[in-house]
Amino acid sequence: MAKDQNSSFDAKDLKAALKANERDRLQAAFKELERKKKQKSGKIRLLYGLGAAAAAAAAAIVLIIIFVGLPKFAPSPGDLFAEYFEPAPNLLEKQERGEIQEGIPIDTTAVSYSSGLPPTSTDLAAEQIAIDFYEANDLLAEGKAEAAIPLLKNLAGQDSDFGRSSTWYLALAYLKLVDLDQAKPLFQEMIDQPTHPYHKESKVILQHLTGG
Repeated sequence: MAKDQNSSFDAKDLKAALKANERDRLQAAFKELERKKKQKSGKIRLLYGLGAAAAAAAAAIVLIIIFVGLPKFAPSPGDLFAEYFEPAPNLLEKQERGEIQEGIPIDTTAVSYSSGLPPTSTDLAAEQIAIDFYEANDLLAEGKAEAAIPLLKNLAGQDSDFGRSSTWYLALAYLKLVDLDQAKPLFQEMIDQPTHPYHKESKVILQHLTGG
């Protein structure tokens, strides 16, 4: 009888111990879940804070663009060439057809002769100037700046309409090739001459090139 009582006592004690152990295990599990929940909540708050900061920064950038405008970037030499290059009109043909408008400069020393007399050496030289000038223009229009430069260098600086225009096109040819060391002095030369036909354009281009 005593043995049965001891056995019954031992079984009860074992069940109680198992229940106590189960409670401890469950409590530990609940604590771990609570810890993970708090950790996750902290991460969510952090991400929310970062997202709010990013949204505020984006809104500030939008406001700056609205009130100040997009940042302006200086045009490249290629962009400037494309904007300012225009082939010279063939003034010689227009003069022959009586289409020269008043105010358009024409180099009278390079006008083709039409008297029917044999051409003089001066006539031939004048005609060659015109041929070289328009050939250089055609080369520039085709994107062949390197080929145009020698022709323009022979004409640039001359005290004539073709000479002054050749300085402009020579500067543009160097601009096309991004040879700014050669282009800048030519633009400055035209700026220093208030009556030069390309005075204003040269000033604008040089300001872009120098950041002025």
